[in-house]
Amino acid sequence: MNIWQVLSTTWNMEPWVLISALALLVGYGIATGFKLTKLSALYICGVVILVLALVSPLDYLGRTYLFSAHMIQHILLLLVVPLLLLLGIPKAVAERALKIEPIGSIMRVLGHPVIAWFFGVGAMWVWHLPSLHNTVIANDSLYIAQQISFVFIGMIFWWPVFAPVESRRLSPLVSTLYLSSACLGCTILGMLITFAGAGLYAAYLNPVDSIGILPLLRGELCLTPGVDQQIGGLTMWVPGCLIYLSASMVTIARWYGAPEDPELILNSTTGSLATASSNESK
Repeated sequence: MNIWQVLSTTWNMEPWVLISALALLVGYGIATGFKLTKLSALYICGVVILVLALVSPLDYLGRTYLFSAHMIQHILLLLVVPLLLLLGIPKAVAERALKIEPIGSIMRVLGHPVIAWFFGVGAMWVWHLPSLHNTVIANDSLYIAQQISFVFIGMIFWWPVFAPVESRRLSPLVSTLYLSSACLGCTILGMLITFAGAGLYAAYLNPVDSIGILPLLRGELCLTPGVDQQIGGLTMWVPGCLIYLSASMVTIARWYGAPEDPELILNSTTGSLATASSNESK
């Protein structure tokens, strides 16, 4: 079996994935009046990437043969998909939702920066504990729970920085610290995985080669268990950290690009004129 055959025959149209994606799109359409906007485009892109991450060969390879493919999938589900979904939610929709109890109360707790940070970084560390990871790979229910949890936890993590309601966001400088520290947390984990000995994730040492692609992966592509594990660790370490840093740059750019508050300008100007007038009278 060659690469093209692998990419064309290992799609798995999981019903739960397709139904969940349809529910996300229909729910969003009802909430926004089925209007196509820039925000809706971001949301739809998030749903599309979600589906591709879970039904494409990436999922099959990640669960059966390659830890590196599994790591790419996790980066998409925890960092990319939730961010796009959150950015696609209009402010008015978010405000209406937050007025509904218990949604408002739950988000006040989960949206707290400290809690959201530990959820986001903790999910990456906990789900990649070798013993738990190997158990998840062998259990369908746990595997589905893992994928779903990544998306929900990812949205909680991004909330303090990119919440649709500005009052729920951290200041740009605090957002930068929030994201940089998360980057550091995942960098440390990525380094540990990269430099650990081969076989940290035993499920990928001797996979059941049901479709006969192991010679292609191990021979032609040289993806031995050690190399595969190193690529997975580097994926968390470099591209993962770049996502955090890119988000930091966006918050800083948003800060510099924000218009000045007219009231602050007026108060500042009034104060300056009053000071000048006082000096002249003296």
